[in-house]
Amino acid sequence: MSAATPRRNHLQEEQRARTRSLIAQAALKVFSERGYVASSIEQILVKAGVSRAAFYSHFDGKLAVVMAIADDFEPAWTPVFRYLAELRDPQLPELMEWAGRHLNLHRSNVETCTLLTQVAALEEELYRKVSLQRDALIDMLAEQQPAFAAARQDNDVMLEAQILLLGVDQTCFHLVRHHLRDPGGIATRVMASQMLNFLRAHGTHERAGQ
Repeated sequence: MSAATPRRNHLQEEQRARTRSLIAQAALKVFSERGYVASSIEQILVKAGVSRAAFYSHFDGKLAVVMAIADDFEPAWTPVFRYLAELRDPQLPELMEWAGRHLNLHRSNVETCTLLTQVAALEEELYRKVSLQRDALIDMLAEQQPAFAAARQDNDVMLEAQILLLGVDQTCFHLVRHHLRDPGGIATRVMASQMLNFLRAHGTHERAGQ
């Protein structure tokens, strides 16, 4: 009997994971269709086909679902910044490639990016989470890029790095949502140029101080 118990527990955990994923996916659809504020738990239950008890065994409300969606999305955007971190003395073409990858991430995940951007403007808890994720990106970039290493030593440079990354993310969001028009296709060049200016301005200073 004791040998069968781990098997049952494993299956139960798999079922819990599937239910959690089902609820999160259903919530994302409901939020996309109705907006975060206008959506209700009941609408999510109907879309997911789960009971209220099943929902509350995983989440304590709408915001908790959005926080989980943010966690689940992290593996999608981390490689975009790992690519940037691994560039050696990047020039405009390589940085345009990075900016293009960032823009394509938003295009491929419109519902998720829209939800996280909009809810972060409404819910302080999600805003703090996204901010901490951005700071973690700066830490990762600092391991390879001298300009971001300088940001960890200088509060003014850190603020500049945070504004730069926030601006790129917001630009991609508004381009995909067609709030910004880019008929000439220059958006990736503009974002890449801003990153290049930051890397040159502070990377040279960091190397000189070593």
